[in-house]
Amino acid sequence: MRIFCVGENWYGSSSRSCIDAFRRLGHNAFNVDPHTFFPKLGMWTSRAAARLLRFRLVEEFNRRILKDAESFHPDIFVAFHGMYVERSTLQSLRRNGISLYNFFPDTSAFAFGKWLPKSLPEYDCIFYTKPFWYDDTSKRIRLKAGCLLPHGFNPMLHRPYELDARDRAEFGCDVSFIATHSSYKENILRELIACRPGLDFHIWGNGWIERCKSTTLRRCIMGFPLIGDNFPKAIQAAKINLAIMMGPRVGTSFMDLTTSRTYQIPAAGGFMLHQRNPEVLELYRENEEIACFESAAELAEKIDYYLAHQEEREAIARAGHARCVPAYSYDNRMAELLRWHREHLGGDAAEVNTKGVEDLTSLQKRAS
Repeated sequence: MRIFCVGENWYGSSSRSCIDAFRRLGHNAFNVDPHTFFPKLGMWTSRAAARLLRFRLVEEFNRRILKDAESFHPDIFVAFHGMYVERSTLQSLRRNGISLYNFFPDTSAFAFGKWLPKSLPEYDCIFYTKPFWYDDTSKRIRLKAGCLLPHGFNPMLHRPYELDARDRAEFGCDVSFIATHSSYKENILRELIACRPGLDFHIWGNGWIERCKSTTLRRCIMGFPLIGDNFPKAIQAAKINLAIMMGPRVGTSFMDLTTSRTYQIPAAGGFMLHQRNPEVLELYRENEEIACFESAAELAEKIDYYLAHQEEREAIARAGHARCVPAYSYDNRMAELLRWHREHLGGDAAEVNTKGVEDLTSLQKRAS
């Protein structure tokens, strides 16, 4: 099949991981990267200029999609998030017989500008990663169909590496947290450091220098996101990796309970200390494959315990890796997307290559 994708192409992004999965499944995947039209700019003057040009850039971006689709002749179109994909663009693609899908990894459809709520009703199916997302969204806009499809890991990237001395010196620490800043995350970590002020703790990710209000946390902030091979290497180099969710957002009735780190930390061989909730406990056995916490006080206690029990910590990390790999890979996730296409829209004409990839539901049942 020919699959036209719109998604970020930086190495480590969920969209690139999924697009590479399509290719490993034997399909011809073409990608347009929104960052070539909407770059992440640092200087406020550059951001202000980009905002003034936003409507023109959106128009240019959608023209590019239609132009490339005309030459590529895709069977299906997959937008990863699709913040700037216009409704009229999707309608034009449909008139050419192209099936339309959106893999939406976020919690809210209403926190990313005006284009997304208008375009989502045009997709044949939205593949969402949060169980509450479809009900929340369909109360405000009419959607054609939806299918829960969780995050995953990229087997070519999120895997154990051989660390050298430089990796260990740069990334080694007792506790690591790799994620974009949010006030919810900051509050939990501020309470943790209040309990354990001398903790050897590293925070990596976007927004922490600019938005962190806690002076006690600032000594822990490394300042920049980890992309590519540095991300799984940092997971391995840390003794404990935290998985804390984004927190409540506009347009949602609930907060996220799992995220991409839920899968990528165990896949890379790291020990994961995850917020306890029913969703993650359907994926992993607590105290056997991952460790969990609820309050900042419990988080501090669990950190003390597992730093003092290396053998138990490493055994849990190995068991978590075995549970995650290969069941929760993006290859399996994208095979499910293509299977949905085959069963609902593809008919006999669609040859969806899922050879060697087991049904996601059966994999999860077997893992349980």
